[in-house]
Amino acid sequence: MRGLMMGRFQPFHLGHLDLVKKILDECDEIIIAITSSQFNYLEKDPFTSGERIEMIHNSLKDSDVDLSRCIVTGIENQFNIATWASYLKASLPHFDKVYSGNEYVSMLLADSEIKVVQPAFLDREKYNATRIRSMIIHDENWQNYVPNTVSEFIDKINGRKRLKIISQSDTKPTEH
Repeated sequence: MRGLMMGRFQPFHLGHLDLVKKILDECDEIIIAITSSQFNYLEKDPFTSGERIEMIHNSLKDSDVDLSRCIVTGIENQFNIATWASYLKASLPHFDKVYSGNEYVSMLLADSEIKVVQPAFLDREKYNATRIRSMIIHDENWQNYVPNTVSEFIDKINGRKRLKIISQSDTKPTEH
C-alpha cells in the first residue's frame, strides 16, 4: 500500500517529518508530493522545488527513514480544480490513499472516489511553515522547529537573507 502526502513544505519541518513516519507505520511506501513546485522566491513560496526536495531528502536520510520506501517529487498547481484529482493520478506514481488535514482537498478527492485519511498532526500551531518563515525573518529560535539538516541547508543557501529581502520587497512577481 502506498500513501500520498502533499504540501508546499516551505520549509519542511518537524511536523512534516513526524507525519512521514506515521504514514510509513501504516503504508509500505510514501509519495511526498511538493505542491506549487513552479513557485519560488515569493513570500509564501521562498524556496525552489529543488531546494525543497533536497531539504526533504536530507531530513529523511538523517532521521534513518528508509529512503527505498519514499518517493519525493514536485507537482505543479493545476488551475482547473474540477480535473485536479485526475491530474494527480496522471502526474504521480500510483497511490492508494491520500493523507490530508485540508477539508477542501478532502472534498475534492472524495468526489473523485480517492480515499482520504485525516492524519493526527503534531501540534499544528507550533509546527506551521508560515510561522517558521516569520521566525526565520525575525531571527527567532526557528531552528528548533525544523530538522537539523533543514536548518543547515537554509543557512547554506542564505535563506534568511532571501526571506528578509522578499518580505520587504514591494515587487510581487505573481500572486497565487
